[in-house]
This record gives sequence, structure tokens and C-alpha cells, in this order.
Amino acid sequence: MPALSDPVLLSPQQKRELLLTILESRHGDLREENLNRQGKGHFHVSGRGHEALAALSRQLLPGDYLAPYYRDRGLVLGRGVTTRQLALDYMAKRDSSSHGRQMPSHYSYRELNIWSVPTPTAAQLLPACGMAWGMQFDGKRTLVVTTVGDAATRQGDFYEAICFAQERSLPVLLVVEDNGFGISTPTARMTPRALQVLNDDQWQVVEGWDVEQVHAAGEAAIADIRAGRGPRLLWVKLERLSSHTSTDDRAIYRRKEDLAKLAEHDPLLTLKQQMIAAGQLTEAEFAKLDREVKERVRRDYAEAERAENPAANELEVNVSSPPAALDEVVLQPGRHRMGDVINGTLRSGLEANHDRLIFGEDVEDPKGGVFRLTQKLSTDFPRQVFNSPLAESTILGVACGLASYGKRPVFELQFIDFIYPGWNQLVTNLATLRWRTYGKWTCPTVIYAPYGAYLPGGSLWHSQANESAIAHYPGLAVVVPSTPEDAAGLLWTAMHAADPVIFLVPKHLLWAEREVEAPVLSVPIGQARRRTGGLMSRWWPGATSRKRRWRLWRSRRRGERGAD
Repeated sequence: MPALSDPVLLSPQQKRELLLTILESRHGDLREENLNRQGKGHFHVSGRGHEALAALSRQLLPGDYLAPYYRDRGLVLGRGVTTRQLALDYMAKRDSSSHGRQMPSHYSYRELNIWSVPTPTAAQLLPACGMAWGMQFDGKRTLVVTTVGDAATRQGDFYEAICFAQERSLPVLLVVEDNGFGISTPTARMTPRALQVLNDDQWQVVEGWDVEQVHAAGEAAIADIRAGRGPRLLWVKLERLSSHTSTDDRAIYRRKEDLAKLAEHDPLLTLKQQMIAAGQLTEAEFAKLDREVKERVRRDYAEAERAENPAANELEVNVSSPPAALDEVVLQPGRHRMGDVINGTLRSGLEANHDRLIFGEDVEDPKGGVFRLTQKLSTDFPRQVFNSPLAESTILGVACGLASYGKRPVFELQFIDFIYPGWNQLVTNLATLRWRTYGKWTCPTVIYAPYGAYLPGGSLWHSQANESAIAHYPGLAVVVPSTPEDAAGLLWTAMHAADPVIFLVPKHLLWAEREVEAPVLSVPIGQARRRTGGLMSRWWPGATSRKRRWRLWRSRRRGERGAD
């Protein structure tokens, strides 16, 4: 194997393959822009100028993952996505990767391990770290490539992701695609590199219009990561050769003389000229390739235009999955306290599945959680229970990535009052991942947290009962046990659910003893237990449905009024 400082140069065949990928990406962008002008499209995000990143994805192995952002058309084409698939996405067709639920350029292809792009910038970075952590747990030599625009490097998740990747020495390649603008705002004086906030020694700066330089930097970084040397960070300088989106006009905020110079940093023209200079391509050959790719892209979009549209009656399909059917005994009769029962149920979950992981602030021994819910678990399961940093977005985002990868995270927030720093991950990723990918990506996660009041001086930061705010988001199940038996039954069910469950533990009830008289089975989520029959069920025992009881009640009321 050659030294990392002396990467293998691209062969003529590799250059030709990359040229074709970049050509295909370019013509896909141009086709979508034309369709927008014709009124046949609704929205377009261009990847022009960013296409040389295909040199990274072409080096990935089948088991590697990619968590891109919306400017990465060339990157996903290099991974194996077809223009036909991108055309279906652009047209929001029924057979698109999101079933017509995502905007164009929000890539998601489960069969290629391309994780679903969220619009909120940098929201994919912490889930990428979660996927990489899962690979590390499995002892694999695979890795995750995740990308972000330069403007998004001011997002908090960007810093949290770098910190977590460095702390855990994760197999992550994080790529900043610096095109100098956040829509219309110049970023040259705003990025953390410009402000000298980042440790510049950790970053390799790459000229992103030079395919060979991108390939060489990626080759060295990927080799380091596979060798177990931790994350690698690339800062790729490039140009955005278009407006931000189809709703933007760059002529408003960019000088004409600057726009005239953009072709100097066009990766397509740069590679073409390099190949011609090396005798690997002629102008005539390029013109022929250009015509062939353009025509193929035109056909793909024409076919996609005729494809089936999504059906309105499928809108709520894959918001969540059916509840798990379980019938295990999870608690034996006796006197129990909810806190003890939660600890015991977590223990049973760790024993039953080595892919189940607990992660949260102070959950390791000797503390065992601020409410002692995880006492002795890290001692007995040192490879499954871990302290987290004081960073709620990290807790929630990493949980989402781990679950997407195939692990079973059961993560703790110290108090539900502190969920708001992670709110973006909760409602952007955990709640929507199944729906926005039509079930291709899922997030079987438990987030548990003490909630409600328990001290006279708890104030608003230690006394919130905000289950209603969380329950407003489709895709999240929210459960609040009120007895030890419900705590055991619901937590066991939550740990086997296929979707995110927010498990809220009433602090005031944690250490109250209660007699449990019969063995407790797992409790179905979404089915209430009827303690006593209501007024209507006593009047009309045969009226089993709510609608029928309501009709009978109204008819009885009308009869009573008539009698008066």
C-alpha cells in the first residue's frame, strides 16, 4: 500500500468515469432548471460547482454510509444513485425515494446507505456520528461521510458533532463545502475557520474544483479512518455556479465581474482541460459524450414526468408503525417502587439485547443517574451504558443515527425541562424520519426523562410537564406511567417499538411503594386500560362503540325533552 502522503494518481479510466458522473450531474441540474422555467417543476436546488465531490463517494465501500446535504447531486451520483431516481424525486412522484414527501435534492436511498437529508442545515451531522458509533461498536472498518455547507458551520450541531466524533474517535469523514455564501450572505468572515475558532491543524483545505485533488485528499482521509485513526475533516473550497435555489437570483447580490470569473473554478471545465492537456480526451470526444449524456438525462426526466403521482389517501401511511405485539411477564407480584422497577426493566433490556445502549448525563456509576435510575448498570454492562456530554442535541441526534444504523438506543435526558436544546433533532429527525422516507429509514429509539414537579422550589426548570408540546408532533409516542406496573409494562414495550417513544417518569411517584397483586404483562402503547365503566356503559351495556353510545345518549336526551 502506498504511503498516505503519496496518493495514487487517477488513471485515465477513472478520470473518464468521473467526467461522465460530473456531466450527468450538470445536465441533471440544467434539465431541472429548464423544467422549472416551463412550469413543469416546482423547486430546484443546484449542485453546480460541487460535483467534484463525486471523487469521494466513488471510493466508498458497500457498507459505508453517506449523510449528505442538498447540494450533493454529484456526490450521490458517484455513490450509485441514478438520474432516473433523481428525476422521480424532483417530480415528487409516488416511486420517488420519499414517496413524494420531500423537496427535490433531499436525497435518501436506503439500499445505498444514503441517509435522508433534512432541510434544517447541519441536522444530519449528529445522526451521522450515531451511525459511525454503531459501526465502531460492531468493530467494522466501515465509515460515514457527512457533508455540510459553509454557512451551516455556525450551527450548534456542527460543533457538537465535531466534539463527539473527536471524543469517541469515530470513523467519520466530515466535509465542509465552502462556496462562500449562505444564500446571499458572504461567509468569508463568518465561518469558524475565518474566526480562528476551530483548530486549523485538524483541517485539510482542498481545492474543490480539482477532481484529482479531491480524490487524493479523500483517499488519504479514508485510509486513515479505516486504520482506526479517528475522524478526518476536509474543508473544500469551491464555487456555487448558480443561484442558491430556483427562487433566488444571484445577480441581485453578486457583482458581474465575479460571476464572469466563476468558470475558472468549474470542476467540469477543469477536468476536461486537464484530460485534453494529458492527451486523454479530445474536444470532439467531449462533445459526443456531452450530447449522449444530455439526451439520456432528457429521457429520464420525460419518463419521470409520466410516472404515477402520490395518492392523497396515503398521506398518513408510515407516520408510525403498528404497536409491537408482546405478552411477556415484565413484573412479578409484590411491593414495588417505580424507580426500582425502571432500573430493573432497563437491566432486563440490556440483558436481552446487546445492541441496546443507554447514554445520558451521569448515568454511569457511581452516580447511576441523578434519580438513581441506572445504578449498577454501567458496572454490570460496561459496553452498553455510557455517560454523555452535557449536550441534549447530541443525545437526541446520536440516538437517531444509532437507531437508523440498527442499534437500540435507550437514552436519558436528565430532566424533560432540558429537552429544548435538542428540539431540532426531536422534531426534525426523530419524529419525521419514517414518514419522510416512507418507512425505508426508521428510528426505534426510547428517550426517557424525569418529568413534573417534586420539590417546592423546583421552579420552571425542574417542574415542567410538557408532554402536550411533544405529543403535537406525529411520529412520536408519548407515555407517562402512573404506577410501577405501568412503568415496567410501558418501558418494556417502548424498548421493542419500531418508532421513537418519549417515556416520561413522574418524579413525585418515583419512590412511592405500591402493592402489585398479579404478574404484569407488557403494556400496549396507545390502548387505554378501562378501570371502571362510565355513565353511558352503565346505561347501555350493549353499546360498545363510542359513536353508538353518543347516538343513544342524544336520542334519550331528545326523548326526555319531548316528555317535558
